[in-house]
Amino acid sequence: MIGLAVFQFGAKLKLLLGLFPKVLVILKSGGSMVFTIAVYGAFWGWKYALGFVLLLLVHECGHLVAARQFGLNASAPVFIPFMGAFILLRDQPQNAWVEAWVGIGGPLLGAAAAAFCHGLGVWWHQPLLIALAWTGYWLNLFNLIPVGQLDGGRIVTAISPWLWVPGVGILGWLLWRQPQHLILWLVFLSALPRLFSLFRRRTGEWAVEMTRFYEISSLQRWTMAALYFALIGVLVVGMQRTERHPKPSRALYSGVSEGPL
Repeated sequence: MIGLAVFQFGAKLKLLLGLFPKVLVILKSGGSMVFTIAVYGAFWGWKYALGFVLLLLVHECGHLVAARQFGLNASAPVFIPFMGAFILLRDQPQNAWVEAWVGIGGPLLGAAAAAFCHGLGVWWHQPLLIALAWTGYWLNLFNLIPVGQLDGGRIVTAISPWLWVPGVGILGWLLWRQPQHLILWLVFLSALPRLFSLFRRRTGEWAVEMTRFYEISSLQRWTMAALYFALIGVLVVGMQRTERHPKPSRALYSGVSEGPL
């Protein structure tokens, strides 16, 4: 009897230990999400904060779904206030085509979420939803700048890595306009190593690996180019259309009653 009890306790303990890493993942992802909502809520009100973080979540889930489609192991989304959110790829993409799809998965799903908010905002006459739609369009458009570790920088590996050059130019222009934004400086500095690699002479095994990485078909290259530039166009048009609608007041951001959300 004692031996059976010990065996049963050991089996339950093993099950609990097996679930422990999954619990940690849920706490890390869900906990960072709740914390980010709380921080943003202190500035913009809980309604806008919740909507904004949900838009970030949908964007990151787009990356996650794309990574899983190609058999890549990726972490759950982690949120950092005023820095955004990210997933970690534990497996590296095999070629530029896979990297581009992982990169564009986020903006594709994020654009769809913004359009959904836009449609509901117009249908229900809710300025807050339209403001969230504008934020979603802008967020995904910013991420499509072809530079560094932004989504656009990953996507254009399947089109032409030389697009990183105008991407750095766009980022430089944004820095000139708004030099106080720390995140722009972080993105700019993180983009420099990739940019410099374009001018580095490829020799030996590294040259062979890079050649293989960028070897994709013309159909794949043109397909990704069409998706990338079409998505940019959709986001720009979406932002312009949200500008036609009235913006919510500070009272609505703060949760003061101006009609139900």
